[in-house]
Amino acid sequence: MTIDEIDSATTGQSTTVGPSPRVTGSDESYLLAEDLFGMAAPMQFAWVFDDDPGEAAIEMLGARLAQGPLHRAVRRTRIPAARHAWVRSTQPPQVFVDNEIDDDAIGDWTEAAVRRSNLAPTEGRGWRLETTTTTGGRRVVSLAVSHMIADGQGVYLALAAATTPTPTRPLPDALGGVQEIRDDLLDGVDQIRAAAVSVRVLLAELVRARKQKSTTPVPATPDGDAHPFQKPPQQPGSGAAPENAVTETTLVNVNIDRSTWQQRAADHGGTSNGLFTAILAGIVQASTYPVGDRLRVCIAVNRREGATDERANASGGVWIRLDKPVIAGGDLSHIRALSKSAFTSYAESGADRAADNLQPLVRLLPGWLVGRLMRAIPGPDTTVSNLGVVPNDVLTLGGRQASWFTVRAVTLGTPAAQRRIQGPGVAAWLVEYGDRITLSFFGIHPDHFGDAAVLRTLISNQLSEWDLPHTFW
Repeated sequence: MTIDEIDSATTGQSTTVGPSPRVTGSDESYLLAEDLFGMAAPMQFAWVFDDDPGEAAIEMLGARLAQGPLHRAVRRTRIPAARHAWVRSTQPPQVFVDNEIDDDAIGDWTEAAVRRSNLAPTEGRGWRLETTTTTGGRRVVSLAVSHMIADGQGVYLALAAATTPTPTRPLPDALGGVQEIRDDLLDGVDQIRAAAVSVRVLLAELVRARKQKSTTPVPATPDGDAHPFQKPPQQPGSGAAPENAVTETTLVNVNIDRSTWQQRAADHGGTSNGLFTAILAGIVQASTYPVGDRLRVCIAVNRREGATDERANASGGVWIRLDKPVIAGGDLSHIRALSKSAFTSYAESGADRAADNLQPLVRLLPGWLVGRLMRAIPGPDTTVSNLGVVPNDVLTLGGRQASWFTVRAVTLGTPAAQRRIQGPGVAAWLVEYGDRITLSFFGIHPDHFGDAAVLRTLISNQLSEWDLPHTFW
């Protein structure tokens, strides 16, 4: 959408004082991925209610979300080097009501809901709310939100605000005119200064990325000895999808008893986050996914500074590298120590944050070069995002508390060929609520995690080895 198109669709005065917030940081990375590669990145927040709060409660949620920070659109600037701006979306809120489904189809329905979300934040369609009921009288709700407009904690804050009648501060309208041009010019000057600083950081990261070549799979020696992470030749039925047989990504949700999960973590000298990391590492190890001399795990980090932090995305990530296989039921203290060290380093120096230093430069570069730079940054083998305890006002709609709840983020539109060469191969999210832990898995690499049945088997085997009874959605 161009500035002229936004201006022609907008009337009245701005509803807030001051300039529009800018599309920056992770927001801009998602915008670039959409513009350059056609890649969408919806997050999904899904509720299952045994006690139906009613369709009116879902409609009320949609109306209130439309008054808050999720209801935004991108106002593109024409000033070189300046960042695009966030403005209030002019799209009307909608709640989509689907036909009744069987109770055993809840997992399939939530997966279909996120895949058909068709979000377009640049046009003001940054979220989609839909609901259905089951033959057993349950209510299922899906909220798909573009990762461009929020991270998980940002959506939590928006949902919490939407559960109260108190109005939230909306984004400003797109005004156009001299003030808008002046703001863009000032921002462009600031970003040129920032680009000069970023050159040094980005060059250092590219040098480090070249050194990552040492992490490519190590061939077995002539006597058959291989590196601890080296996979043997694939045997029939070993789990990898046949070449060209599976190109879709896969989604799996699983429920686990919360007290059992916490006890397993404590019994093995770790935390919930450490157990989560160990399970994902174990899944990668048990698959045919090729890992180099160290298994690379990215752990999501919340960088939001409280409820007053109005950034769309305020999350980051730290990397840990495991040089020995993780043993199911083994000691978690090593993962705990590595994670603590990585968190400390990240807080002090911002390690492994190449993307944070890329944006000031990309506005000065041609699109084809930007694309090559983005794809040159290596991805991890797996990613874990622990969202912790779900706030009660997020878990509750219409006075009813959800029996099941999950959060996940997916990518749509990334070619299988690209998913074969750039990690992660599989990612997962964790939420805690009531007496449950829910894990949501996203199988990304088409040959190793592109078959839902194979991924379920890998998950089930790993959870069983940790003595964690579980139920799939």
